Amino acid sequence: MDRADPARGRLAVLSSHLLAAGADPAAALGRSPASAAAPGARAGVLAVVDSRTGKRYEVKVSEDGTVRATDFKKITTGKDDKGLKTYDPGYLNTAPVRSSICYIDGDEGILRYRGYPIEEVAESSSFVEVAYLLMYGNLPTQSQLAGWEFAISQHSAVPQGLLDIIQSMPHDAHPMGVLASAMSTLSVFHPDANPALRGQDLYNSKQVRDKQIVRVLGKAPAIAAAAYLRLAGRPAVLPSNNLSYSENFLYMLDSL
Repeated sequence: MDRADPARGRLAVLSSHLLAAGADPAAALGRSPASAAAPGARAGVLAVVDSRTGKRYEVKVSEDGTVRATDFKKITTGKDDKGLKTYDPGYLNTAPVRSSICYIDGDEGILRYRGYPIEEVAESSSFVEVAYLLMYGNLPTQSQLAGWEFAISQHSAVPQGLLDIIQSMPHDAHPMGVLASAMSTLSVFHPDANPALRGQDLYNSKQVRDKQIVRVLGKAPAIAAAAYLRLAGRPAVLPSNNLSYSENFLYMLDSL
């Protein structure tokens, strides 16, 4: 059976919450564009008059309402001037990349994953479903989800050597530092995933990319749990194949 029917049921629950809050569910549910403006509505040309020289310049504005910082290099005061530069400490108003994965507007309280409002995702989908959505652009069908969960579970075991490295770290090391170091160390135990050893075009293969995705997702809970338990002075706990992804993580955190 397709996921459409249960998904509609879950969305109905979310709709009731939104209605209770006075929101319009039709505007909030389902995929949404990156902004409220119609496609292309913000595109155009920005006219700039330099008061220093009196010269007029035109800068192209994209459909996203952005301009290229390099376009301002042509605004100069003379031949010895290398051009105007933008200064934005902390990237408070700079877009370094155009993303189809997520959209965030902190001022308006908007966060979307692949066009889906985060409220819908949190209400309707599991962690593993959201991971699939982020990686592949769509929520999985039931059969896709089953295959995805199985593939991840097959990579849940962590090499003992890596667990030994985690245990050897300073007792007061922050768990996030331990987690980051351990994830980087995975490349030592899986040289088949290292482009330096297998060639720079290694990840041109979708099969290779997919394998590394499930490998990282599968091992992340066990590594994170081991980092936490090390801080508590307790040994790592092996994952259980009888539990879901999130259940497994909680089990490894608190199993005695």
